[in-house]
Amino acid sequence: MSYLIVTSRSPISHEKIGGNETVKKNVGGVVTALSRAMKQDGGTWVCWGDGNLDGRYPDENYDGYRIVRVFMSSRERKGFYDDYANGTLWPLFHYFRDRMKLTSSGMNYYRQINEKYADAVVRNVKAGQRIWIHDYQLALLPKMLRERGIENQILMTWHIPWVASEFYATLPEAKELLEGIIASDMITFHTELYKKNFLESCDSLLGKKDDVEGKLFVFSLGIDTSYYSGNPANRQNIELKNNRKLILSIDRLDYTKGLVNRALAIENLVRRYPDDARKFTYVMIVTPSRTSVAEYINMKRDLEMTVGRINGSYSDLTWQPILYLYRRVTDRQLMNYYRSANVALIAPLIDGLNLVSKEFVAATRNGVLILSRFAGASFSLGAALKVNPYDLNEVADKLHDALHMNENEIKFRLESMKENVMKRDINWWLAEISSTADMLERKLNGSAESIRNTH
Repeated sequence: MSYLIVTSRSPISHEKIGGNETVKKNVGGVVTALSRAMKQDGGTWVCWGDGNLDGRYPDENYDGYRIVRVFMSSRERKGFYDDYANGTLWPLFHYFRDRMKLTSSGMNYYRQINEKYADAVVRNVKAGQRIWIHDYQLALLPKMLRERGIENQILMTWHIPWVASEFYATLPEAKELLEGIIASDMITFHTELYKKNFLESCDSLLGKKDDVEGKLFVFSLGIDTSYYSGNPANRQNIELKNNRKLILSIDRLDYTKGLVNRALAIENLVRRYPDDARKFTYVMIVTPSRTSVAEYINMKRDLEMTVGRINGSYSDLTWQPILYLYRRVTDRQLMNYYRSANVALIAPLIDGLNLVSKEFVAATRNGVLILSRFAGASFSLGAALKVNPYDLNEVADKLHDALHMNENEIKFRLESMKENVMKRDINWWLAEISSTADMLERKLNGSAESIRNTH
């Protein structure tokens, strides 16, 4: 069955760079998975046309499927994306209440853009086509489609955490968003905890626990294991001087990632275990994000001041504890880092899933994964060294353990995690969602047939 997929993000953008028009592929685990579904079955992808030349391509054929773009004015973009989706919902669903912007104008634009998406879906959906909506930017869309008379099966996948019901209830529009989401026929999350929190929100705010429970499922997004576990001929080992061990992290710049905490944990490692100094280098890769937003500019400055202070305190002519790289890296470079790292330090303050941890597990041959227990992936990667990213002593202790772990324990932990990552890969994720949607559709059709027979 073909899908009509609806996302905020586009699989490709048309950009003018250096006077030349280019097609930029947007990377990320969700885009990769959905692109695979589109290539397999065809269909239509409704998304935001945010590339500076996307206006020339409101409707195009690409790689065996259609891309239909929704466009926004600069004011709509600010209200929908900056003020509400990322200014209100993003901090809410990551437990950062003090960062939430509560403005009626932001919500008005959020509704307005969800209406635009609804109009685009109605114009382009085919009879019998499965509609698959993604994430917090489009929470109102399922109900809007029902109000427009759409009877197609609607799936909703929520990719970020769903917080505890009492915390979610602080959102003034909490009931409206819930009513929007539960108009879907099937709703999926990445962990059982998020599903549980969502169900409790429906119960406490709407009194609809029994009506909703049968729609909720948990499927943790997988990765393309064939890519990450392969052995590309152009792979290069990254070797540090004096056989130093490489500790690696890669994150986009965001306050949920706990980047300053991570740098402070490295400082704590050197303080608590002075014999470990000069025996490792922490390669901290931070990819740019929202580079024109003042809050992110200040975040970058604070991080760089912290890294600079730590390096200034502990470096000498032959060693510095943190090698900080603020840049985007190519897929090839990332694979080289994954294969060469002795330790991956994946310690966000909270994360809906975190595919970097799964990519590292698939790619490494003898690496140790240190993983925040507040990352969604921690529920499936049980053999990782789990840490509380707020506890700098615990992170330092786990780093010390990882640097001195014997080969047998490394192998034992890694084999357990590889088995999970390989079994529940990107193909498994797509297949489970598809087969579950098929099951629900058969069940619904059977119920309808039974009702007709009784009359």
